[in-house]
Amino acid sequence: MKALVTGGTGFIGSHLIELLLKKNVEVVALVRNLNNLKWIKGLDIHLLKGDLFSLPSLPKDIDYVFHAAGLTKATKKVDYYTVNHQGTASFFEALRSQNVSPQRIIHLSTLAAVGPSSGGKPVQETTPPQPITPYGESKLLGETEALKFKKIFPVVILRIGAIFGPRDTDFLQYFKWIKRGVLPSLASSPRRVSLCYVKDLSEALYLCSQKVLGSGEIFNIANPEPYSWDEVGKAAGQAMEKELRRVKVPLPFLYLAALLSEIGNKISRSPNIFDLNKFKDMKQTDWIADTGKAREKLSFRTQYTLQEAVKETIDWYLENNWL
Repeated sequence: MKALVTGGTGFIGSHLIELLLKKNVEVVALVRNLNNLKWIKGLDIHLLKGDLFSLPSLPKDIDYVFHAAGLTKATKKVDYYTVNHQGTASFFEALRSQNVSPQRIIHLSTLAAVGPSSGGKPVQETTPPQPITPYGESKLLGETEALKFKKIFPVVILRIGAIFGPRDTDFLQYFKWIKRGVLPSLASSPRRVSLCYVKDLSEALYLCSQKVLGSGEIFNIANPEPYSWDEVGKAAGQAMEKELRRVKVPLPFLYLAALLSEIGNKISRSPNIFDLNKFKDMKQTDWIADTGKAREKLSFRTQYTLQEAVKETIDWYLENNWL
């Protein structure tokens, strides 16, 4: 089995490549900068220099394509659409023009493409999408581009909950507060979220290559049990053996912090996960997904409890001096 992975140097892609190698899969990674391999440096894989808009000549014997490349934070809204929408369109068109015939293309998307839960009900794969941020809109448009090719390629789309794990930078700021002994908590009703540990996600991606699936299938991937941010914080506090003091954060204060952070991002031209779009996400009551379809058709089961996943993540941060 030979697999092409886009976004292989990133947080998700690097974990996926490590799992594929453990499964004795021959991996071909699309890499923009061969001098910046980050987490995949030294791994026994084939490297192809290129990007979504400039795809090099691909091996004709690719069995599976894992399209994990994408943009999760940006200083300009247009960048989301350039990479997540137009980049996906360009990538699929290039696969077609090169006459590559994979057995399946697994396209990585996000629950942000659907939008938050309504009335406490988990979103399903059939829930009409109502993204609320440019990131979510761009990922939904990326899904649309992928599905345009579902009669040419067998295409499967995974919509992932909030992803965390070793090498992730998005949850890091939250865990830094926990290390200080502070449990930030919004001063209103508890927020619940469907989380996905990156190693569980990698397993779900691999399962998509092993199951008989119809082209155009969409799956929600996350831990079946949603958690509040307080529960996540307490799990991190236990992992770091910290006594936590809950600090209630009013929404207006969080908005001001997000506004200042966004201004700083634009001045420094360095994207940060915390901005006004993230504030819009955070003030929603629930981001919950129904994962029953993945359980039934993919036989997907999460292998890590929240405490296990958070502890493994925290331990990695500490070992690598990120915390």
